[in-house]
Amino acid sequence: MGASKGAFTGWPLFFEMALALIHMMSMVVAIPGMWSHIKPMGASYPWIGWCFAAYPMGSWLVSRYLRDFPLAPIVEINKKTNTTVRDKPRGNSIPRYVYMLLLLIAVGGNVLYAFATHPGMVLAGRFLSGMGGGSMVLGHKFVEFSTGADDMMLRSRMVMFGALQAVGTVLGVVIAGALSPVPSFSLFGVELQSTAMPPLFIALLYILVIPGSYMTYKPISKDTYEHVDTAKGEMDSPPNNYMPSQRLGVLVPAIVYDRGQARPSSLPDVFSTAVVLVLYFMLTNLLVGIEVAHGPFCTDVFEWGALDISITYGALIISGLVGIAVSLSVSDEVPCNRRLFGALVMIFVTYGVMLQPSTPKEQYIGFLVLMGCCFFICDLALVEIYIDKIGEEDNARLTAACKLQFMGWINQTATVTRVLAAIVTGYIYSYFSEKNHLSRRPYAVYGCGFGVSVLLVMMCMIFYKRFQMRSTENQMLPQDKLPLQPQQINCMDEA
Repeated sequence: MGASKGAFTGWPLFFEMALALIHMMSMVVAIPGMWSHIKPMGASYPWIGWCFAAYPMGSWLVSRYLRDFPLAPIVEINKKTNTTVRDKPRGNSIPRYVYMLLLLIAVGGNVLYAFATHPGMVLAGRFLSGMGGGSMVLGHKFVEFSTGADDMMLRSRMVMFGALQAVGTVLGVVIAGALSPVPSFSLFGVELQSTAMPPLFIALLYILVIPGSYMTYKPISKDTYEHVDTAKGEMDSPPNNYMPSQRLGVLVPAIVYDRGQARPSSLPDVFSTAVVLVLYFMLTNLLVGIEVAHGPFCTDVFEWGALDISITYGALIISGLVGIAVSLSVSDEVPCNRRLFGALVMIFVTYGVMLQPSTPKEQYIGFLVLMGCCFFICDLALVEIYIDKIGEEDNARLTAACKLQFMGWINQTATVTRVLAAIVTGYIYSYFSEKNHLSRRPYAVYGCGFGVSVLLVMMCMIFYKRFQMRSTENQMLPQDKLPLQPQQINCMDEA
């Protein structure tokens, strides 16, 4: 059977890429100005955590539903017989009207956020925006099934897809900052704050793209996805893009997949994968805590407005891209376990320096830059480690199924963490913002992160050997890459 290119090439793929960009912008555009938006409504500090958690909750619910189109995920792996079991697909593809409905829900969520007069309306708006953003799963599948199982084409498109998502994240922060100086204005008899402009702009972008997406949408044919599934099986990169779990989308796993840095060995290590999950859970808690507390903390301590908060939040995101670039530049020379340990030590030292009664502005900005850089260095190293530790089975599909299963676990771990950590951070910040505990707020803000960073460093020290890539150990290294060996001195006179 000849390779089928699939439905999503040309203009259909262009509009899917455009929607991916807008989805990522929608995810972050409200974060920098969220506290400034809900504070005049009489919101208390816990509301910021709930509103932050609303988007990943909505996105997770939709992504869980859409993941079965057009192929259901593998739900059971029988290693005794080396077979995999699938659920039955719910349909050949998602109907066009359902897809368009999700995009309209995203429009409604952003409009509701802008016109909100109560924090509960903001929460509902972010939840609806998350539901619309959850359709990113379809964009991921459209890229997967547009290649006809061509491995090289798939790798390049996945990296392009992840890069576009990262650009969308940065643009979302830029738009939030650019529109923050807009003065309050009246629209349809409702007085709107300047923080309402970024979501309204995103709603407008959705409206502009929806007609083109509707006209070019063509469901994936049964022959196409059967051919791709038979020829390629499951992807090594994430089969579903759980948007709430990654600020840069699928960029990091796609880079690892494309570079072939983490080819599985024949030695699966279940214990190490469990350690990686725990480590990833704790790391994500650190980042979420910073994101949630960033707006209230900068407003209370530095008296910054939405523009300053957006710029500094942008520094956190952009430094993550710098961290990825730095990590990739040294990946051939420095093993992933060393990169992971070095970044964790830097996080520990950074939090330790911040444990003081007051926080200078310059020091806080440096803290954001270092944390963003170190988090994504750890993220990239952990992706390499867990793909390597899953191991390689005799059956190629079974190997891919194990990767798929673990990728689902790590995505769900990150999603649940983003929800729970956001809510808990809101209540912790609220408690230490009361008059009786106000003097201890800096220690509470940085102390929690410092405690987590201590545990992370201790875990990495204990399990350092398990974070070595076994596939690298089994590879034949060139002579100039071999480690130095002790010299052997012969004292015998051979003459």
